[in-house]
Amino acid sequence: MDSSRIGMVKQEWRIRMSAVRDAVPADERIAWSEQLCRNVEREVLNPMRRRLGRALTVCVYAAYRSEADPLPLILRCWTLGDTVVAPRMSGGSMELRILRDPSDWQPGRWDVPEPDPSRTLALPAEHLPDIVLVPGLAFHANGSRLGYGGGYYDRFYADERSRGNDRTRWIGFAWSIQLAQHPLPREAHDLVLDAVATDEAVLWRHRGGE
Repeated sequence: MDSSRIGMVKQEWRIRMSAVRDAVPADERIAWSEQLCRNVEREVLNPMRRRLGRALTVCVYAAYRSEADPLPLILRCWTLGDTVVAPRMSGGSMELRILRDPSDWQPGRWDVPEPDPSRTLALPAEHLPDIVLVPGLAFHANGSRLGYGGGYYDRFYADERSRGNDRTRWIGFAWSIQLAQHPLPREAHDLVLDAVATDEAVLWRHRGGE
């Protein structure tokens, strides 16, 4: 399938999956997000802390509109001494900044919340994130993801890989209703997730988990 056809198929998926996610009532979004955060803590973060013997650096995002909300996980990470970072859009790329308080967010491009540069510090370049929670519209257990079309996470992933970072684990963060039954359309520049975490389970692309 050529790139133009893939682009059309992706857009069809975006329209369909946006409607699916937007139809979830607010109280269910809250409950599902809390369960999703518990699953990530139990299946991803806790095992990694034990294996590494230290606190983690976890890249998160602030939920926008009907996205799954990682806030309960953010609060838990702060309690356990993890470094919590989030991306700020800078030109066509993403800059990670350290969050220390729920008030560290501000509206960014398209009103999507991002770290306030007047209240946060940039993560030093040599400090690699252990986990990146990746939002999106649809996901598949083979590591494919349908984002919003801006390509920010794809470029961030490519930049990290190009500087030799194969340590960071990229985790899709979504609800089970966002899981596709068949592999999603994928282009060469699309990031490949290590796992997809939902309110029902954490699905690792390779057996053996993180």
